[in-house]
Amino acid sequence: MKWIKRLGLLFVAIVLVAILAVIAFALTFDPNDYKAQIASQVEKQTGRSIQFDGDLSVTLFPWLGAATEDVELANAEGFDPGSMVRVRRLEAQAALLPLLRGEFEIGTLLLEGAEIHLARNAEGRSNWDDLLEHRDDPADQPAEADRPEEDEPAGSARTLTIGGVDIREATVHWRDEQAGQDVTVEGLSLRTGALADGEPTRVELASGFRLDLPDMPAMEGRVDLAADVQAWLERQDVEIRDLDLNLSASSEAAAGEGGALPRQIDAALQVEKADVRGGDSQARVEGMTLDLKANEAGPMTYLESRLQAVLEADWSRGRYELPSLSFEADMKGLPEVRETLSVAGSAVVSADMETGTATIGDLVLTSDPVTMKSDLSLAGLDSGELTASGPVTVDAFNPRELADRLGFTVPEMRGDKTLTRLAANGELDVTPTRAMIEGLSLELDGRELGGRAGIDNLDTGRLFARLEGGEFDVNPYLAPQGEDDPGSSDGNGGDSGQASSAARDAEIELPMETLRGLNLDARLQLARLVYEKYRIDNPVVHLTAAGGQLRLTELNAEAFDGRIAGTGGLDVRGDVPGYTGNVDISGVSLQPLLMAVMDEDRLIGKGNVSANLSTQGKRVDQLKSALDGNAEFALRDGKVKGFDIGYMMRRAQARIDGKTEPEPEELETDFTAVTGTADIRNGVVTNDDLAGASPLLRVSGKGEVDLPRENIDYRLTTTVVNTATGQDGKALEKLKSVPVPIRIGGTFDDPKVSLDTEALVKGAAEGEVKRRVEEEIDKRLDDKGEPVKELIKGFGL
Repeated sequence: MKWIKRLGLLFVAIVLVAILAVIAFALTFDPNDYKAQIASQVEKQTGRSIQFDGDLSVTLFPWLGAATEDVELANAEGFDPGSMVRVRRLEAQAALLPLLRGEFEIGTLLLEGAEIHLARNAEGRSNWDDLLEHRDDPADQPAEADRPEEDEPAGSARTLTIGGVDIREATVHWRDEQAGQDVTVEGLSLRTGALADGEPTRVELASGFRLDLPDMPAMEGRVDLAADVQAWLERQDVEIRDLDLNLSASSEAAAGEGGALPRQIDAALQVEKADVRGGDSQARVEGMTLDLKANEAGPMTYLESRLQAVLEADWSRGRYELPSLSFEADMKGLPEVRETLSVAGSAVVSADMETGTATIGDLVLTSDPVTMKSDLSLAGLDSGELTASGPVTVDAFNPRELADRLGFTVPEMRGDKTLTRLAANGELDVTPTRAMIEGLSLELDGRELGGRAGIDNLDTGRLFARLEGGEFDVNPYLAPQGEDDPGSSDGNGGDSGQASSAARDAEIELPMETLRGLNLDARLQLARLVYEKYRIDNPVVHLTAAGGQLRLTELNAEAFDGRIAGTGGLDVRGDVPGYTGNVDISGVSLQPLLMAVMDEDRLIGKGNVSANLSTQGKRVDQLKSALDGNAEFALRDGKVKGFDIGYMMRRAQARIDGKTEPEPEELETDFTAVTGTADIRNGVVTNDDLAGASPLLRVSGKGEVDLPRENIDYRLTTTVVNTATGQDGKALEKLKSVPVPIRIGGTFDDPKVSLDTEALVKGAAEGEVKRRVEEEIDKRLDDKGEPVKELIKGFGL
């Protein structure tokens, strides 16, 4: 047994010698002597130079570790700055004794003052591409036979424990010259607790950042994150609890110039639990809440919102679900909305990326008092050709309540129950080219419209509508009677004239930019429209708009016992809007038509009227001055109220005879037919071919009506053709066949109608002479007197 004792003494001696050797090595080894060799190996492996400006230090017991300071790795050629990575201090260590047991117990990893510069140049090359090329170079890889065996003995088990990660004051800068992006993360700090398989640890991160994006103002801010994390490496599972992420950022844009970025944004994300099972390719996120506040975000001056959700994912099968999703938001400063707009919603969402389909079920969107509901089916998620379909319902609500909440004042109307109920429903139909509501049904205060509406061309954004309805009575929606009555003024002529002048000079306010951007194709057809006491059957209105040109392509109706058809246009491409209009009216009753349009009742009868008009201007007086076009009219079986041509002629005859003609009970002139045309230039209406007929009279006329100056200069020539019938024709026997001139002058407000008595007396005398001469010729020459009658016409008889 002595050999065993001797063998033990030998082993102790060897251990003592080894310990003495290690101590001697530790006391004499200086890693700084090997900087050049280390730098040479790094350059061989990466193609980059590395520079150690600080000391290298090594510890052996109880921690096997290394530390270095002021290390700099060169950047790729052609990139600035000269260094890609610069580290002020790097420290790593591992416990020595656990290594002897096959356990890895690493202390806190420290990275302090790191600066990392990542870049891509205008040609699309990154400053790390050469590192990847060196890694993939076969010449830099050890031969297969030289590679150490990595097989582990059966039953061996290794554990890894890290005391923590401590990153301090790190900076990462990313510049993309190709995209014009510049992102800086600065002051980055990351601290963790001990990291061990299956053990929970605390993770805390804080950093500042700055974003410089093309065509946008710079934005800078700060992000903070804290969470409890537990990971199982072998199972590839991670559980995150009590995650709290906060972000605050501000834009350098001046007020109102933030563009796509808000001027100020604050966001907070909380997650109660996130369970990621990497081995099963599944995850579930519970209690997720995102709070967002933003100032001057797009068109809004302020936005405050909250989103809450539960997320389930199975990415191996491409399935994702939001079994619970809800949000609410308050928005201020929206265009045309003076008050805060509050919106809330909820839904159940599921998606299958393998089939490219998804559903949005139980969708409810609410902005009190409006509630919209839907169940949508989506397809084409995998191809990018998105489609969506499903029923959409807007529950009945009170539009007046909505107006109150938005800060609008609803004008007073005749009906006390107007705008108190609105509801809608239809089928959503969305494709890559359109977004429509088919089978649309609208109900307004018990009146229904149906059809389809939406955007029929997503590329151009054209709004499209085809609506039809039954009888629609607009009277309840009109202003209360008497408010807009022209006769309701106080009778002060001076004030009325000033008001009229102000109206002529007032500029017509058109939303020019809105109209220029409008892309529209809308058509409305009703069975009947009731306006005041008038019934308009089968009215049709078709309006289109594109490129700053609005066109009334169809205006048809059966009304006033006839038909009305028209077209029109509004051109806002230039600074001064231009107007065009064409109208064709046939067989209408004139008085009710003029009463409905102009509140004018002095013309009675049936008629056909056609006109082609154009003008331009920003004010009413400009529109009148620029009015051009032509018109044609043919009236029949009616009367003109306000003056009596027959009476005027009888009164003139009475004056000639020295008699007195009594005033008639009602001044009016009957006609069986009136025709004529008009030429309109610069607002002056010229007519040279007026022709009128009645049982008693024949009338011709010509003259001008100056619309800008509101002056009338018109002359009528009236001839008595039948004294046996008509308006007391016997009293006009002496004026038979005598042209009687009548002048109409004055202004629109005060027209003057006068008879040219001197011309009438002269004409009557000439007519009497002519009559007596013809009677004498007939008496003396009998039937041979016609040549003589023709001869004396040359003398003016």
